Amino acid sequence: MKIAVLFGGTSTEHEISLRTGTFISKTLSSMGHSVKPILISRDGRWVIPREYRPEFPEGNSKNPEEYLKEFEELHSTVAGAFSSLDCDIAFLGLHGTSGEDGSIQGFLKVLGIPFTGSDVKASALAMDKIRANRLFQLAGMSVAPFWELRKKEYSENPTSVESSGLEYPLFLKPVEGGSSFHTFRIEGPEDLRKRLPEFFDAEEHAILQKFLKGTEVSCGVWEKKEGTKRILEALPPTEIIPGGEFFDVESKYKPGLSQEITPARLPEKIISKIQEQSILAHKTLGCEGYSRTDFIVVGETPFVLETNTLPGMTETSLIPQQAKAAGIPIQTLYQSLIDQALERAGVAPAQRV
Repeated sequence: MKIAVLFGGTSTEHEISLRTGTFISKTLSSMGHSVKPILISRDGRWVIPREYRPEFPEGNSKNPEEYLKEFEELHSTVAGAFSSLDCDIAFLGLHGTSGEDGSIQGFLKVLGIPFTGSDVKASALAMDKIRANRLFQLAGMSVAPFWELRKKEYSENPTSVESSGLEYPLFLKPVEGGSSFHTFRIEGPEDLRKRLPEFFDAEEHAILQKFLKGTEVSCGVWEKKEGTKRILEALPPTEIIPGGEFFDVESKYKPGLSQEITPARLPEKIISKIQEQSILAHKTLGCEGYSRTDFIVVGETPFVLETNTLPGMTETSLIPQQAKAAGIPIQTLYQSLIDQALERAGVAPAQRV
C-alpha cells in the first residue's frame, strides 16, 4: 500500500515524534509498503516528499531545526501541497496537541484519507485530562482527586486556587499535553505560588492532581482481529521506576535514567485489574485501534492517570516493549492498525492495493 507517515507537529512533543515517525516508516517499509514520510515542522509547515522514498537524517540527537533542514535536503519536496499526499492511508506518528487532540484526525476526514488510531471525538476526549478523568469516574474507575484552573481565572484572582481545598503534595500539569512537559511536583502553597506564573507563561489550562505514592504502571490495548470481529486485548503492563522524583521528560527519554520492566513485577491479581481497567478506559473514551493507559497502583488499587491515543512508537517505547513481551510482532500490530483504519473508512479488502 501507499502509506503517508505524518510526524513532527507543532506540539512540545515534536522532537519525540521525529523518533516515532522514523521508526514507523522504517518498519512499514520493511513490511513491503511504499512509505512517504511527511514532516510537519514546529511552525506548522508540511514538508511532503514528491516520491515514496523513506530517507531520514542520520542519528536521533539532532535538534529539530537541523533535522528539518537535512530532511528537506534529502527530499525533493512540495511543502503544503495536500493534493500531493497521494496515499491510501495516513499512519499517524504525531503526539500532543494538534496531532493527538482530534485536529489532524478531523482534517484527514475532510480530505477523505483513512488514518490510524482513534477518531476525532475519542482523540479530543483523551487529550483533555479534566474531561477524561470525569468520564473515568463515571465509569467507576479510581481517580486521584483533581482540580481545574484556567489562566484567565488565575490572572483575575491569583489567590483563589489556594482556598480551593487542594491536597498537597500534588502535580501541576497541562490539561492538554503529554510526555510530562510543563509538569511540576508541588509540595505546598508557597511552591504553587512560585510555579503558577511560570506554568501560565506556557500554558492556558491546568489540572492539579493529588500525588499518590505507589507503583507507576502503563498498559497498552490493541484491537485484535478474530474472524470478522475485533477483540480488545490488553498487553502485559510495564512497571516504571523513574530516575528522578517522578517520570518526567528527562526520565522518559534520557537512556538509562529510568527502568521499564515488562511485564510489571506485580501479583497476577493486580495485573489483571490493570488490564481490565485499560480496556475499560479504551471503551469509555471510545478509542480505536490501540491506546495506552497510565496508572499509579496503591495497595491493590490501580488509579488511572491518563490515556494516550497515539502512544510512542520508537524501538524503546512502551507499546513495542509490551507487544514483544506478548509475542506479538510489531508488524502484526501495525497491520492491524492499518486494517482497522481502512474498515472504519469503508474500504473493502478488494480495494486495498
